[in-house]
Amino acid sequence: MNYIDGLRADTAVLPNGMVFNARIKFMERICQALANNQLPKYHFPQFQLTEKEITSYMESNVNLDEVEFQAMSAHLEKFDHDLGEFRTYLQTRFGYWATITQDFAAAIKANFPNQSFLELMAGNGYLSKGLRDIGVETYCTDDLSWAKYNQTGNLALTEIESLDALSALEKYGNQVDNVIVAWSPDREDIDYKILQKIRQLNVNFLLIGEKNGATDSKEFWEAAKLVEDPRIDKINQSYSHYDLVQDQLYLVK
Repeated sequence: MNYIDGLRADTAVLPNGMVFNARIKFMERICQALANNQLPKYHFPQFQLTEKEITSYMESNVNLDEVEFQAMSAHLEKFDHDLGEFRTYLQTRFGYWATITQDFAAAIKANFPNQSFLELMAGNGYLSKGLRDIGVETYCTDDLSWAKYNQTGNLALTEIESLDALSALEKYGNQVDNVIVAWSPDREDIDYKILQKIRQLNVNFLLIGEKNGATDSKEFWEAAKLVEDPRIDKINQSYSHYDLVQDQLYLVK
């Protein structure tokens, strides 16, 4: 049973479980797009149930007897838990870490028009794929030395040049307007080394991550200077916050 089938099994044992179908169908479309080597079209809504939704659903089933009500509560809790596993599923099944969607890529192009990009540590190349599909000049690089335990790098969506991050900066750093990194691992200091190297170049450094959270090293966040920029604010309106992870796009100096 795959993840989406598991969610359907959860709702099948819930009274009036079809009220959650729209949520599951949205998630299914995301998985179908990724399985077809495409980006999801739109940024994601929150998938786990809100307190208001839980309360409303519980109140709509107050006519159940005590045993049925307790069973329903347990099934609802499991369904909500399973909804919360969506990020982990996307990471392990598709190597999809940053929530790159078509509308997010379009927002980058709109706010950095006629500019070129170098993506470092691109994984499966979701971001470069999104930019290239809309005509943005993008160099996509990764030697995959950091990707070992999931589908990262095994399901490439676009051509990826085998270069480690620092070598890629040496080769392309003076040829592009922007360098971009998405979801650098939090236990490696390569991001700090990238930052020091970029400071020697005349380029923008764009980073997708969660400050002092799921991504990037402590050394990086301590050294990074985050720049307020209305372009970044506009782009982040198209970036998904669908669970507890609060990652976003940053402009770094």
